[in-house]
Amino acid sequence: MSFNRWSSVRILIGGAIIALIAVALGIINWDVPYWFIYVVAVLFVFSSALLHYRRLYLYIGLTFILTHLGVDVYTGGRSFLQGSDAVQWLSIIAAGEVIHQISSQRRRAEVLSRKRIQELEVMNVTLTSISGELELASLLQTITERAVKLLNVSLGELLLSNKQTGEMEIVAQYPLRKEQLGFKMKPGEGAMGQVALTKKPLIINDYKSFVNSLPDEITSGVEATLDVPLLKGDEFIGVLGVARHDKDHEFTKDDMRLLTVFASQAMIAIENARLYKEVQHLAFTDVLTGINNRRRLFELLDEEYRRALRYQRPLSLMLVDIDRFKNVNDAYGHAAGDEVLRWFANQCNGVIRQKLDLLGRFGGEEFAIIYPEAELASAIGAAERLRFQIIGHPIPYNEMEIYITFSAGIASLSLDKEIALDQLIERADKALYFAKEKRNCLAYWDNKEARAHRIP
Repeated sequence: MSFNRWSSVRILIGGAIIALIAVALGIINWDVPYWFIYVVAVLFVFSSALLHYRRLYLYIGLTFILTHLGVDVYTGGRSFLQGSDAVQWLSIIAAGEVIHQISSQRRRAEVLSRKRIQELEVMNVTLTSISGELELASLLQTITERAVKLLNVSLGELLLSNKQTGEMEIVAQYPLRKEQLGFKMKPGEGAMGQVALTKKPLIINDYKSFVNSLPDEITSGVEATLDVPLLKGDEFIGVLGVARHDKDHEFTKDDMRLLTVFASQAMIAIENARLYKEVQHLAFTDVLTGINNRRRLFELLDEEYRRALRYQRPLSLMLVDIDRFKNVNDAYGHAAGDEVLRWFANQCNGVIRQKLDLLGRFGGEEFAIIYPEAELASAIGAAERLRFQIIGHPIPYNEMEIYITFSAGIASLSLDKEIALDQLIERADKALYFAKEKRNCLAYWDNKEARAHRIP
């Protein structure tokens, strides 16, 4: 009970006691009429009923009735048993009950209204926070975190469905436990699996007794769950679920309604992020080969150049040109030329260090490979491995075999003398031009001698 409410109770009880004593003494000693006790009783009974203290108004009413009987016994009167006095007391108690019910309904409506306002405020903040996020992985984590805070629960998870396998995978969790990210489950497994089958929200307030519950090492002592589907029209995309570890707090239909509304808005944000990712991919990807296009290549090169200068780390750049590519187009056709470009890009992609080296199409039959954390000697070694992968290996096309060679120019940053990015590109281009004079060879730019050298 709050301090203000407890203070009101004390005032009512104290006032009622004082009034009872005064009225009783007045009736006994000064012939105050009995109806005065009704007036005082109505004042305190109705006040306590309005203030939502049900037991208190009943106790106060009963105390006034007992006082009336006590006065009758003391004075030898029989006013309570005569006339309509008993009926009047019953009317006062009944009226108090009516007032209490009206007051209770009003208070419940106020509580519900405040709850709805709080929910809308939280929902507004939540939707604002996710609507501006376009990076998909970050968005999924934000959605899960906001769902947990929206319903004041202890755990949240977001699973996305794989269209090819039909399995669902945990892609976001809050609080985050990295060992559970990537955990897969099939439709029908656990509460989320049931939601995947039915495409309908599901509340389970006794999860341990749930027939299809997952092992405890996965659910981590969960007591109650609320899961809602993520739908794009009728298409099932995934499941957003929250859970409580406290047995004393159950999920309600209001919770389900709130999370369902949130999930529908979250689905819009997810689709926006997916579209943004697709647009970005198209903007940064060479359509023919599927590798970085010229624009993205220069952006990545600029980033790596700045990082290398800042931390004084090595960086190398190799420009590659397919020898006599025009002859391939003339002899076999442009479709064959496209196949050669795709094959060459795949071979390059298979040789480079994954998640470190960066490959892109420089233009036409020219390609570029960025070697972060690689000095000149390391870049030359990588170029030799690429030659071994390309030279003498046939490219199958329409029951024919096409053979190609390439020339490459390599340049590296000089750690003892800073150069501009344009100079690095220019040096690699000069080394490439020097290699193309002979063809089917590599050349590098010597920073000390300021000239290109072919590799025998």
